[in-house]
This record gives sequence, structure tokens and C-alpha cells, in this order.
Amino acid sequence: MKANVFAYRLAAAALIAASLLAIGPVRAQEINPRASSCPSPINITLNANTPSVLNADFLPGQLTTSQTALNFTGTDRHYVHTFQWKQEHCCCQITDALLTVQMKANQGGSATGSDAGNDDITLMALGVVLLSERVYIHPPVNFPFNAGQTATKTLHLSPAALVMMNANHRLSFDVEDDTSVTSATLQLTGCCLTN
Repeated sequence: MKANVFAYRLAAAALIAASLLAIGPVRAQEINPRASSCPSPINITLNANTPSVLNADFLPGQLTTSQTALNFTGTDRHYVHTFQWKQEHCCCQITDALLTVQMKANQGGSATGSDAGNDDITLMALGVVLLSERVYIHPPVNFPFNAGQTATKTLHLSPAALVMMNANHRLSFDVEDDTSVTSATLQLTGCCLTN
């Protein structure tokens, strides 16, 4: 039985080889290595230096206690921001997005309680939470911590977030309320079918 399987495979390989020889050698110009590449790649970096808020992306509680200034020194105020971009060409899709947010505690924080230790960073779209996680995590942050504690979040956006971003050409985020945002950037990579 094994001999029959081997003979069958050998015959199939010979048939494939004969077919390839009948086609002839492939000329270099017939292979287009750029056929699967993007005709017009895009790379965009946005920053939060200018306040921008699309209210429809946030929950009412986030907006009633919100502020939009980088390096805000107060407490009990959510930082809210909406990154928005124009589509320069038609038929463009964002294929990768990286959000980097640098933050600083405006008051101390503990593992329990209503201080900076329980602050979250949340990605929002049309009132829906796309992602939410703690700003200060042990490790690297040791609890309790003093005012001035820094944290950096680098969030690689999920495919679900990319779908929302492509539909709306924006990304909104919120940082709770005893933490200031010192800088935020959104790096977008994508492809347009036309220039």
C-alpha cells in the first residue's frame, strides 16, 4: 500500500513538472513585485497641542467634568481629546495606529481610594468604550505614590478600533480626573488606492 502511495505522489510530481516545462520559463517582466504593495501609502502623525473635542464620542459624565488643556494642574477634571484627520484622497484605509499618551499625577495615588491611583485612560467612539485601562500599574509604579508620578501609555489600536477610525476619521480618548496629560500623539499608517 505504501508503495502505491509513493508511486502516486511520484507520478503527480512528474505531471506538475511537465506542466511547468510546457509553460516555459517565466520572464522577469511578467512578475510584478509591487502588485500587492500599496499604490499610495500614508503616514500621518497627529498631536494634541490644539484642543479638539467631538462631544458625540464621549459620555455625559466625562463631558460635565472635562477640560482640554495639556499640563492641567487641577484635580477632579477629565482630560478629553479627539484626534481628527481629513482623507486627502479617496479610497484610503488606516491599517495601523499607535496612540502614545504621557501623563502625570496631579495628586498622590493609592491602590484603593478615589485618588490618582484609580485613574483610567479610555478610548471612545460615539459614546462607546473601545478600550479602558489603568494609568498607573504596579509594576512599574509603586503604590502609594506622590503627586508628580509619571506614566506613559503606548496603545496599539485593535482591528475593531481601526474599523471605527476608518468609518469616522477620528479617535477620541479620556484620561481620568486626577491625572494631567503632558503630551499625546497618534501615528497612523495606511493605504490609499489613488494619489
